[in-house]
Amino acid sequence: MAEFSILNNILKFMESNGVTYKLVEISIDQDLVDEINNVNKRSYTLEELQKATDKCLAHEWLKHSCLGGDRYSHLQITPKGVGAARSKQKSDELKASRSFLKKASDYIDDHKGLFIVLGFLLALSTFALKILGDN
Repeated sequence: MAEFSILNNILKFMESNGVTYKLVEISIDQDLVDEINNVNKRSYTLEELQKATDKCLAHEWLKHSCLGGDRYSHLQITPKGVGAARSKQKSDELKASRSFLKKASDYIDDHKGLFIVLGFLLALSTFALKILGDN
């Protein structure tokens, strides 16, 4: 998700420079797009990051640090944004460290509707073969 790519970029900058969220200000421009694409091995466009920024602003993960100027410049991460980014990082770490059986269990749980339909089709075909086999 592009929103978390933006937030993670800010967190990495904060941690590597030893600054708090109050001191970091970003602008959504082509330089940031290139930086995020290099780090994430993705190919976001400027428009995609601007839409993601709109979501971050709506969730109050980012805020404008000053009035005036461009809609996508002079942005700061909020404490809510820091919490959301760290929570997503922790979730991704836990998801990556799951065992094979847990991954299989989660896959089945995520696709249980598909398994119900397949079970129904199997039962229906067995029933149809039983009916046709008796004739």
